[in-house]
Amino acid sequence: MDNSAGLSSTEEATLKRLSTYRGVEGLILTNEEGQLHYTSLDNNVTFLITPKLLAFAEMARSAIRDVCPTDNLISLRLRTQSKEVMVVAPKEGIRIIAIQKINIPSQTIPTDKKEYTDNF
Repeated sequence: MDNSAGLSSTEEATLKRLSTYRGVEGLILTNEEGQLHYTSLDNNVTFLITPKLLAFAEMARSAIRDVCPTDNLISLRLRTQSKEVMVVAPKEGIRIIAIQKINIPSQTIPTDKKEYTDNF
């Protein structure tokens, strides 16, 4: 599935734009039903993470709707120490999962803190 045959012009333009970002390691495009349209990752990895991330996005959408019924989730960003996963899962249309490597210089990471903390 590592080719772009059969993609719409909108999907091809989206792929081109996203693949130009620095550090992008993989892209996955699915339709509304979760059927795979394109992947630049290994198929085993794709079929392992796609349903989990899309289900997580649906749970997050439900939580947002519980807080404010008129609001809707557009995108979801998950960040680890070395990677960032962006899930764009609108209620209708193509769904995109992008995995990007984070390049943070070692001197900017505090060595005394083991966890990321928000100051709310």
